[in-house]
Amino acid sequence: MASILRVNTLTDASSNNSTAMSTINQGTAKVWINMKGEDTFANNDSFNVSGVTDNGTGNHTVTIASNMANATYSALINASENVDGTSNLGGIYLARTFATGSYVNITMVNDGSVSDRKLINNSVHGDLA
Repeated sequence: MASILRVNTLTDASSNNSTAMSTINQGTAKVWINMKGEDTFANNDSFNVSGVTDNGTGNHTVTIASNMANATYSALINASENVDGTSNLGGIYLARTFATGSYVNITMVNDGSVSDRKLINNSVHGDLA
């Protein structure tokens, strides 16, 4: 049997610190993914992701299972060292081609050339449809 808890605000036991439910809802990641970017590309673990396409070196499309409300959400990307083992002291990580049901992430080295990474992490914040 399902139940619903309806509250406007959560507070600590002493009622000194409270948070509006809208802040909690808006502040949680709506999508996240941990991808293996070397050898055989793989989705290690994820939330609200229905698939990932390897489009070539350093280029992946993440397909969102439950669509975002619009294409103006925030997608954050970070990555580990390059597949060849060289350090990742910096690098360029881009999210682009935003759609309500997908986005593309690009990983590059500092000179701007695309590069596969051993591990790629993404998180998306915004409103679900």
